[in-house]
Amino acid sequence: MKNILVVDDDPAIQALFEQFLKTKGFNPRVAVDGFDALLSMKEQVPDLIVTDIVMDGMDGLTLIREVRSQHPDIPIIAISGGRRTVSVNFEASSVKSGANEFLEKPVHLDDLFRSIQSLLNECPAAE
Repeated sequence: MKNILVVDDDPAIQALFEQFLKTKGFNPRVAVDGFDALLSMKEQVPDLIVTDIVMDGMDGLTLIREVRSQHPDIPIIAISGGRRTVSVNFEASSVKSGANEFLEKPVHLDDLFRSIQSLLNECPAAE
């Protein structure tokens, strides 16, 4: 069973992704920001990370850079709805920081599942 770390400061998103990933046969864990995610990774390195970009504490872009420096092969999916309120291109920023894929909120769960399947099948670290 693949371990997926979901990093989002919204409890509703955490619960939705956690339940969805369980129904798809994954072992999800949740973290509320980048600091919490890095602490979680000390206990268990995930096979894949799904992270929001705009969060209090350590944001997703910083988390992605930190993960890339320590675990360069972990697949990362960045998500954000911040583009609606901020004039930053989060897709370009997240990919430049090292994310493998970017999904815009609201995330369609089928798209998330396809991205996870694709990345886990392509990345040797996840095997």
